[in-house]
Amino acid sequence: MKTWSEFVTWSPKEVLMPNSDSDIMQMIQQANEEQKKIRLIGSGHSFTPLCETEDFTMSLDNLQGVINQDGNLVTAHGGTKLYRLGDELEKLGLSQENLGDINKQSVAGAISTGTHGTGINFGSISTQVEVISFINGKGEKHTASKSDSDPTLFRALQLSLGTFGVLTEIKLKCEKAFHLELKIRKEKLDEKLEQLEQVLNENRHFEFYQVPPTNWIQAKYSNVVDEASSKTSKVGEFINDVVLENWALGMLCKINKVYPKSSKTISNITAKFISNERKVKESHKVFSTVRNVKFKEMEYNVPLENYKTVVKELQQLIAKNNYNISFPIEHRFVQQDNIMLSPANGRNSAYIACHVYKGMDHTRYFADLEAMFVEHGGRPHWGKMHTRDVEFFSQVYPEFSEFNELRKQHDPNELFVSPYIKKILG
Repeated sequence: MKTWSEFVTWSPKEVLMPNSDSDIMQMIQQANEEQKKIRLIGSGHSFTPLCETEDFTMSLDNLQGVINQDGNLVTAHGGTKLYRLGDELEKLGLSQENLGDINKQSVAGAISTGTHGTGINFGSISTQVEVISFINGKGEKHTASKSDSDPTLFRALQLSLGTFGVLTEIKLKCEKAFHLELKIRKEKLDEKLEQLEQVLNENRHFEFYQVPPTNWIQAKYSNVVDEASSKTSKVGEFINDVVLENWALGMLCKINKVYPKSSKTISNITAKFISNERKVKESHKVFSTVRNVKFKEMEYNVPLENYKTVVKELQQLIAKNNYNISFPIEHRFVQQDNIMLSPANGRNSAYIACHVYKGMDHTRYFADLEAMFVEHGGRPHWGKMHTRDVEFFSQVYPEFSEFNELRKQHDPNELFVSPYIKKILG
């Protein structure tokens, strides 16, 4: 098996495909009896070895879809893909308040790794969750809720890395369906940093792609509009989403791979072709984008108060070192939360995602940037590449020991603990 990026590959003893809770319980009993491990896989969009195992890989692909609706509260199977959930919510006249830019993940996988979108007034997808049902390492089914008198277990489950058990049902708080107007603009990085606070406050969703080592960015602003206010140009959308952001980007990355010293020229070409675009669609169709170009990714969360300093040092590192990298850097903004292992725990945050085209060496580039991120209070995205370990995480997450105590209560035999999980959680 392999992840989407093809960076992590493994050969499990067996791939388990349960069709019901009873199937899951039986599979857990079997694994315990055989003293084997189980690791869950959603859609394999993590760049770390979270799914890797020599024993059992479990997929919830047979457990998908909305189970029930109660007003704006919707319960879905944990294996439901986000694109399917978006379509089913649309039929119910509902939408998730925010999403990431990829919709291929499962609901359980997305919240288990801290998947997020952008918008300083919105948290990660995990913050939309109201109730979680799961089957733990002892084969017992439990339910935890945000409204519990002691929501400690719930806050651990909101981002659990698949270590408490199998997340079978997830209740989400949704909104009345809405349309977003996405405006794409070619702008200058230094000017946008000066305007950052105003931009974050005046736009529901804001993010941008930096084209290093140039000062140009592709800025994206998304705000709610009336459905009938305008129509999207299908030709313009195709040119921007498919041609420029996938086909052309892929071709330029292939050239950069063969001719590494061409990176600056390619970056200048990329910046030149950033165009002003506009589209209006259902929210879940604006949040998600087409991603056909394979890459490796490292993403760090930094406190919003340190963000401008980090970006300036990032520019200096890129200017000083010849990384031969032409892939854009993604910048997004997320509201603080109180989830135990969330990178945004206790702080409004900026996420900075650095990419390297598949097959190109990322070592020095990622190492230099990671050291800089960590120096400024950075915490890595759990699903993206990093070199941190249990010693680091125990220092940056105040409730790290409490998380592990709860985890061991629900998985005393460490059924869901792989060597990689041992490295990061102990």
